[in-house]
Amino acid sequence: MKGFIKLALLIIVFTLVVPAKMFSADSVAEQFGLKVKCGGTFVLQDTPKENIQNDVEGASAGVYLFDLTLEKNFEHNGKVLVKFEGGRGKGLNDKVQTYAGVNAVADPSLNDAADTLAKVTKLYYQQSIFDDKLTIDFGKLSFGSFFADNKYSGDCDCQFITSIFSGDKIIETPPQRLALALTYNIIEKFKITYAYFSTDIDHIDSTGVNVAQLTYSPCKCCNLLAYVWGNNKNHYSLKDINKKSGVYGFGISADHAVSENVGVFGRVSYKDSSVSVLKSTSSEITPTQLTQPLSMSWDAGVQFSGNIWSRPTDTTGFAIGQMYGSKDYKEVDSNYKDGAETEMELYYNFGINKNFAITPAVQYFIDPKGGNALVKDNIVVAGVRTRMSF
Repeated sequence: MKGFIKLALLIIVFTLVVPAKMFSADSVAEQFGLKVKCGGTFVLQDTPKENIQNDVEGASAGVYLFDLTLEKNFEHNGKVLVKFEGGRGKGLNDKVQTYAGVNAVADPSLNDAADTLAKVTKLYYQQSIFDDKLTIDFGKLSFGSFFADNKYSGDCDCQFITSIFSGDKIIETPPQRLALALTYNIIEKFKITYAYFSTDIDHIDSTGVNVAQLTYSPCKCCNLLAYVWGNNKNHYSLKDINKKSGVYGFGISADHAVSENVGVFGRVSYKDSSVSVLKSTSSEITPTQLTQPLSMSWDAGVQFSGNIWSRPTDTTGFAIGQMYGSKDYKEVDSNYKDGAETEMELYYNFGINKNFAITPAVQYFIDPKGGNALVKDNIVVAGVRTRMSF
């Protein structure tokens, strides 16, 4: 009884001394100077015909993903950021064979149960020096946050959901591991970025991914990115299975606001397709164990703001692109076709309010996997995505 009385008195004193406002979430964030962003994305997709097996006519699948970002800025031009993500579901990615990928929201690292616990996807420290001329980022970095980014086709939570329209699919993106990025503002409109991403955190050596990018922004409404990358981890030559080497690629990405309500974008990417990686970890390496590499891709599109039809919270977009297989792989497999897969997507983002949006989308794939899919019919995917954020 005495313990209960003491606890009650402590609560009363604490309530009188500490302002009630301090218990609110916003106030707690303000006390520590934190910027907090939370969100959740749900996706439901359906296709009238799968192309992985002949005996299934159609399929549908759902995915959800949540994210939490905490950011702290310091007076000495420093910043710490940590992002947590988790979710469930692989969507139609396992049921529809395409080069482009039908659902960029789905986490590619999900286990066989298609479930993942909350994990840290970003954790880094940023420091600007020399009057903000040089910016240094160190930690667990996101590859797409630095390279091949695009204003109108980079956010699968509210823009295009086809993977090719959400980033450069040709790049051999490393897992989000330890990385160092340096960005230097050469002059007002030019900046150059270099980064090294380790491919194995247990062995930080030269077998990582090196990337360099030049960004030209002639005005606030236009950005042009040119980048080159190299993955030094061992690949196998398609012509000589015993020969190992790295792989390289390069690309260009551009976005331009034609007017206040209309924006256009384009991206072209190339990769050396004469080398490939193993499908399995078998000690005996044969040509058929090598994956089918891609050689080139391009995509372009347009985005319209709902201001045009008096819906300022809405956006709509259309994009088209192609991905090409490797001609060198035909020497490994004579049945392989090195044709192009064509992808198209149309979406409409209904902004119900500033915290909630609903986005129906239609995707169309012509000649899936360049003719290498089990079922060679063109594929239609219809879906709806919801996004909540606060």
